[in-house]
Amino acid sequence: MEEIKWVKVAETSGITPAELLAGRLQAAGIPARAIQEGAGQAFGLTVGLLGTARVLVPEEREEEARALLDLEAEMDEENLVTCPHCGTEIELDDEEWEQGWFDCPGCGERVELDPLF
Repeated sequence: MEEIKWVKVAETSGITPAELLAGRLQAAGIPARAIQEGAGQAFGLTVGLLGTARVLVPEEREEEARALLDLEAEMDEENLVTCPHCGTEIELDDEEWEQGWFDCPGCGERVELDPLF
């Protein structure tokens, strides 16, 4: 049996965004894993070295995965905001834009959208 060599195609703050990206890749038929250091994941860290999560794909699918993630990043840029408390980049959905606030998944703080724009 041939061993699979996994390569990093994305890095995120915390495991949740990495799991979302891995899920998008899997939905496109690309095997993907989201990983984070055990201590960082156990304590729910989203900043610093232990808070960094990675998305891995088999080496032979790296180019395809990067192209898909780059395309999605271009499409989603208009919905991205940065939490002023922790610096986490968050993609907001329509409901969050309409209500005018969101709870940051990185630090848990409530962020009002009016002061950001």
